[in-house]
Amino acid sequence: MTTAPASPAELTEYRVRLLRTTRAIVLPDLESVVEGEPLFRAASPEGLLTLTVRGAQLPAPYLADVYRFRLAQYLQRGWVNEEAAAARGLDAEPYDVSALTDQHTLVVEAETGRLRGYGTLVAARGPAGTLLGDPAHHPFAVERDYELRLADHLGAATPAAHVREGKRLVRDYAMERSQAGASVPWWVYRGWAEGCVRALAEEGAAVVGDGKPGVAIHQLGLLGFAARMLDVPARPSDPEDLFAPMWDQQQRSYPFVLTDEGALRPTLAHLDAILVSGEPGSVGARLTAFREARS
Repeated sequence: MTTAPASPAELTEYRVRLLRTTRAIVLPDLESVVEGEPLFRAASPEGLLTLTVRGAQLPAPYLADVYRFRLAQYLQRGWVNEEAAAARGLDAEPYDVSALTDQHTLVVEAETGRLRGYGTLVAARGPAGTLLGDPAHHPFAVERDYELRLADHLGAATPAAHVREGKRLVRDYAMERSQAGASVPWWVYRGWAEGCVRALAEEGAAVVGDGKPGVAIHQLGLLGFAARMLDVPARPSDPEDLFAPMWDQQQRSYPFVLTDEGALRPTLAHLDAILVSGEPGSVGARLTAFREARS
């Protein structure tokens, strides 16, 4: 039986309710409740704390709040199919047990615990030992979203476990303009990149994802990644897909493949120095100058 579509009033009520309950997601005493050592930890002069952890290191309510944050951030950017979300009564982005092994980078206000930035690095979902060319390979999201087989670009014999996918790198949509606000995306990148560095240590490893050439892909290059953009078309979006509106944007996104050709660690060390200095000014411009001086 088909569910009747929500009325405009019901959609408005759903949106208001969701944004009201997710307006200020707080992860109190985050550092003290994380189980074990984080993959990355840094404190900023602006009062931000950045941690990169596996989902299993977070208490279950904190992990649930992470997925509530993800849904709310995309909803505010117009990237969520509100009809589909309302019909399913979602108050968080759906997730499963794989979230426990995924890496989550969290940028919070140290004093309040308010979540201000987020990014994730996910592992292959298929059976252990699967190769990219195997029929049992479970496609990454970027493979499903584009006319793309990673086996054609990374090699059919590449273990799927040597590939990671970057997703959902965002800053809190409600954060006001400030030095802290300007630094949040770079702290997300920094913690997230630490996981990438570890993953890329494997022979033939790669990090994949998608983004806009003049924004995310450009910034990833500034961070020291060797970024290769794949010019392949996106599949027609399913109008029932939860994130269908993401594909209806003026500037299209492209899949990318990230590897490490030796510039990643030196550039991240320079980024560390920039971020902990607390000096105002464009982080991107200073990274550009650093990369140009090294080339």
